[in-house]
Amino acid sequence: MAKHAPEYESYMRLILGLYILKILDSQPAHGNKMVTEIKRRTLDAYTPNTNALYPLLRKLEEKGYIIGAWESLVTRSKRIYTITEIGRGRIPAIEAMLKERLDRMEQKIAILRADLLS
Repeated sequence: MAKHAPEYESYMRLILGLYILKILDSQPAHGNKMVTEIKRRTLDAYTPNTNALYPLLRKLEEKGYIIGAWESLVTRSKRIYTITEIGRGRIPAIEAMLKERLDRMEQKIAILRADLLS
């Protein structure tokens, strides 16, 4: 498995975290449902890795942005997550951070496109 640069991993956590909060803002969901929804929303361009999803869900839960509860305490088969008011309140700040990063990325792409493809 290839190792990614810390900046790339941070960028992907930002995207995944925002998707998680926005999905949960519309309805509670379990991890696999979130993966399916992200794939649908991105037209299969992005499939979150569950090795990144579940640790991020735990981190968001620790920060109080989401709450998770087992669908069944006996089988513990699915953990259903719900957004909190704190999580809802973080969405605009995370959107602003992502917008800033995407703007920088688009500037770099424009430079490369102009230099290499013109």
